[in-house]
Amino acid sequence: MKESLEDISADIELQYGKKNMDSNIAYILSLLEARMKDGVLDDNIPVPSHEAAAKTILLLLDRPELSWETICRENRVRNVMEYLFIRAHSHYGEVHDFISGLLRNYVRGISPQTVLTFMNIWRFAVCQNRPTRFADEILYPEYADRILDTLRFLLDGEVGRGAALVMVCARDEGLVRNIAHAIVSTEFGHISKTAYNNYLHERFTDKEKNHTIGTLRTKIGYTKEDDGRIMFNDQQLSKKGLFFKLWRSIKSLTS
Repeated sequence: MKESLEDISADIELQYGKKNMDSNIAYILSLLEARMKDGVLDDNIPVPSHEAAAKTILLLLDRPELSWETICRENRVRNVMEYLFIRAHSHYGEVHDFISGLLRNYVRGISPQTVLTFMNIWRFAVCQNRPTRFADEILYPEYADRILDTLRFLLDGEVGRGAALVMVCARDEGLVRNIAHAIVSTEFGHISKTAYNNYLHERFTDKEKNHTIGTLRTKIGYTKEDDGRIMFNDQQLSKKGLFFKLWRSIKSLTS
């Protein structure tokens, strides 16, 4: 019997360990957990020096083979990481100004272009493009970008019955949880509340549902096992998918 892609991936993980990004996410979460006290996040993290920040940014951009846990063995690098990814959670403006200051007064060994590159990555990961309430309902956050892109494709021009059909199928497939209009509209603002709600509990035909489900499976790229488990064809996550996964984990710790 041939091994499935899931079996092969598990075997690789067993022999060679988890992918760097998986372990990096786990490490950042461990830093968050260490700062949680009685359900409150302690983000009283001192401002790092420009030299320490420059070193950390260079390590992140130029040495991607190094795990974040490895580079954070140096206390000043760990302080920078906590400042950039934990302090910024509730003090975005302060950390943004700090990185902007680093750009204006960069130290020897780090170029303005390097800082700009990092700032774009950091801004995306920390504060910009935060998932909507609907995105939080996606049951596979690591594949949220694929799921959302496919839903946008299917919902193009749909405001009522067609929109309800798509959302019902997405829910029945096990891709999303809550499909109430108040939640769905945070991502898809063009959907009409009255028209959508009028059809949300309609009995759609098998032909209609099968066509929509087929499109979901093809464009997102997954199959469904007899026991209901979803198996994604390509398990390589995008940067946006990893961001959704990290965001969901951070939100669960700080909410």
